[in-house]
Amino acid sequence: MKEALDIFLKYVLPFLVAYFLNMILNKVLSKKTLRGKLHLIFLKGIILALIWAVAALTALSGIPAFSKTWETAVASSGIAAVVLGLAAQSTLANVFSGIALSASHSRPFDMGDRIKIDSYDPGFVEDITLRHTVIKTYQNEIIYIPNSIVGSSTIVNYTQEQSFSYPIRVSVAYGTDMQKAMDVIADTIKNHPKHYGKRPVVLCKSCDDSGVTLQALVETEDFRDNPRTCSECLVEIMKRFKEEGIEIPYNKLVLLQGEE
Repeated sequence: MKEALDIFLKYVLPFLVAYFLNMILNKVLSKKTLRGKLHLIFLKGIILALIWAVAALTALSGIPAFSKTWETAVASSGIAAVVLGLAAQSTLANVFSGIALSASHSRPFDMGDRIKIDSYDPGFVEDITLRHTVIKTYQNEIIYIPNSIVGSSTIVNYTQEQSFSYPIRVSVAYGTDMQKAMDVIADTIKNHPKHYGKRPVVLCKSCDDSGVTLQALVETEDFRDNPRTCSECLVEIMKRFKEEGIEIPYNKLVLLQGEE
């Protein structure tokens, strides 16, 4: 009985304590609580890793062959650091990059932000761990990007500003009353219920082979509303152009039939 109790205290109890500490920490620092607090999310990951490491070292110290685990770990910490640094360069690079990303006051993103990292599809930041950043796309695809790549990449954040804008372009035929066409585009965008801000400025983007391309920015307060708003504005502009007799040029194929 005493031997069983001794085994429990030495080998099982450390992991039970670590398990309960893990449960408590996850309950106190839940995803809802940590929403928008990227530095605390990463700190939580480090604390959990340390708890399990301490539990493992404590259990190992109960084995006669590892009876001086703690003393050995402290004494050889310098050598261990060198060995680990050589053996796990990519892992350590991810950890340090994660620390830099989460601890910076000017961090490029936070939990819930919609971002684009280099050539990866844009998505929402779901989580950041010791090794990778988790992105969820509009197609509900989960992308795990190593922190070292995130830290050295160009990041576009779509949600840090108060509003989001995207250009729409419409071509009109040569000879069109440009001011009239510009007013139709500007009024259509301005009158859309999701439009945010002042009346947009319509600019002449280019003079092409078959017509003139006009461009205006569609601005919405929430970036999630922008794609649908752009689509609805384009549909309404085409409708208004038809009513006003404004021609949208398109390629035409003319067949000439020769005389026999």
